[in-house]
Amino acid sequence: MVTFCALLLSGALEIGSTRLKINNRFRLMIIPCIYIGITSVFNHSYFVVAIYGGWYWENQLLFFFYTLAIGLFPIIFIFLVNLHAKNTTLRPQVTEAENTTNIKNETLANSELVSPQLLTLTGDNKGDNLQIALSQLLFIKSADNYCEFTIMKDNNISHTLLRSSLTSIIKQLPEKSLVHRCHRSYAVNLALVELSTGNAGGLKLTMKSLGVTVPVSRAYVETIKEALSLAPEAC
Repeated sequence: MVTFCALLLSGALEIGSTRLKINNRFRLMIIPCIYIGITSVFNHSYFVVAIYGGWYWENQLLFFFYTLAIGLFPIIFIFLVNLHAKNTTLRPQVTEAENTTNIKNETLANSELVSPQLLTLTGDNKGDNLQIALSQLLFIKSADNYCEFTIMKDNNISHTLLRSSLTSIIKQLPEKSLVHRCHRSYAVNLALVELSTGNAGGLKLTMKSLGVTVPVSRAYVETIKEALSLAPEAC
């Protein structure tokens, strides 16, 4: 029962950590430490109450190593199983999706992803327009009556405003563009997504070379997940 309560608390902390802007690799290292640390503290506390009658840091350290020794095998086993599943299941699926996408998007490969051809977007004001290469566009953010374009060119980030609604901008994009609406205020270039985290309640997309996360609202989760699996360079 003590261990069960410790695992419940650890699981709650793990779920809560998904809402924080923590690097995914760091999270993979810190989560096992949380489980082992909390479980060792709970079990030592139980023995303090039931047997020892006092708290000794030497015993706490001993319980930590006991928990680590016991939990090391299942942790390694789960890691190896996930690694095997990723290599045998997910990798072929990604490869198949990439092959399918390459066949369907032969013209796209020669335009948006390879050659930075410029697309002219028209704003609400007369004569107001913006020329942009979609292969360099990270995401679009809508604010009031303006859209802010975040652009990456030669590893430099720039921001450009255009007076227009996000809906109007999306209607001007090519049919096979990898720029998809993911939120009422955001549209994102799936080809430049580095990492996606979250669940059916909402995703967060981390953009390449920027580290900024773009939110995906619940209404767009399934659409974005499906589009990500077909995007040649997406995570």
